[in-house]
Amino acid sequence: MPFSQDFAQVHYQSENGVVTLTLNRPERINSLTAQMHADLRACLDLAESQRDTKVILLTGAGKGFCAGQDLTDQETNTRDLGEALEKNYNVLVRRLVSLPYPVIAAVHGVAAGAGANLALAADLTIMGQNAVFTQAFIRIGLMPDAGGTWFLPHRVGLQKALGLAMTGEKITGQQADAMGLIWKAVPDDQVLLAAQALATQLAQAPSQALH
Repeated sequence: MPFSQDFAQVHYQSENGVVTLTLNRPERINSLTAQMHADLRACLDLAESQRDTKVILLTGAGKGFCAGQDLTDQETNTRDLGEALEKNYNVLVRRLVSLPYPVIAAVHGVAAGAGANLALAADLTIMGQNAVFTQAFIRIGLMPDAGGTWFLPHRVGLQKALGLAMTGEKITGQQADAMGLIWKAVPDDQVLLAAQALATQLAQAPSQALH
């Protein structure tokens, strides 16, 4: 039966084997904080505790998927960047890629920096045709984190990966689709519907084949 729960910065909903995790800081374009990381970990714990979970669908509330790290969040913006990455981003990304069921990301509006790589941590990423994807790290003197240095070359090859990382160039969902960075670009107003349809399809497929 349907179940939902509001965490501080993430909304959890489960229905027919599909667990939808909605990043819920629309006023900050769902930028990531220590609290959101904790909420996502708790949501994944809850999803794995439910025997009927078959698919995870990750999306964002409001006008964009995720603007990346919230640079005003004191808990994650420490002097020891390595410690912050290991405590939050590395844990989250490793968890997402090791789940025993498919993860789908539904990206609308913008996916920037760590938000872009959170989307790439999904097995299948659906973007709006005009949604914007950018590896914005170069603008603050960093290289891609949250798995970006692994995901990018494995998705699009070394040249494209270096170009995206070194320039921070903004690309649309349509461009991301054409270069093989994502599974599919769809009309902007169809992103969540397309992701939900895919999630339903996978939830009804033989689960052993999708592990």
